[in-house]
Amino acid sequence: MKDTQIIELFFRRAGEAITHLAEKYGAMCRTIARRILWDERDSEECVNDTWLQTWNAIPPQRPACLGGFVGRITRNLALNRLDYNRAQKRDSALVETFGELNNTLPDPEDTVADEVTFRDFLNRFLRRQSEEYRCYFLRRYWYGMSVQEIARECGVGEEKVKSALFRTRNKLRQAMEEEGVYV
Repeated sequence: MKDTQIIELFFRRAGEAITHLAEKYGAMCRTIARRILWDERDSEECVNDTWLQTWNAIPPQRPACLGGFVGRITRNLALNRLDYNRAQKRDSALVETFGELNNTLPDPEDTVADEVTFRDFLNRFLRRQSEEYRCYFLRRYWYGMSVQEIARECGVGEEKVKSALFRTRNKLRQAMEEEGVYV
């Protein structure tokens, strides 16, 4: 079923919207949640919460990319669960992953308008990168993959991935400063 048809089912408040959404994007959402949480029960709960939040968000929202929309919801729910689970122990590899971006990203206390501005900026920035560098960046910072996993899946050495991520973070910081997005 096409995304537009699924969205129309949501707008009609038809229960099968969730069924079709889960059939089409369930595996992707479970993968995102598992990479962040590493716990099957928490991951499954996170995916179920994704369906509920999607039900509550559509309508009024009409996402242009349904997969990205539910992926973002899953990722945010999983990160919130990770934060809750690890409130006292900050030993997760994912915490290290996002720590790499600490000097680059804007302050999380900014307003929603700033979040939208940053998201648009980040999308423009990533479109200007080579497909290879964009792939590494998204796998590392969106899907939470380790450098070793990225290298193995892309058939390159770990040092190449590390170097590409370092260069991309530096380019991102420079682009943010040039466009006045840097806080």
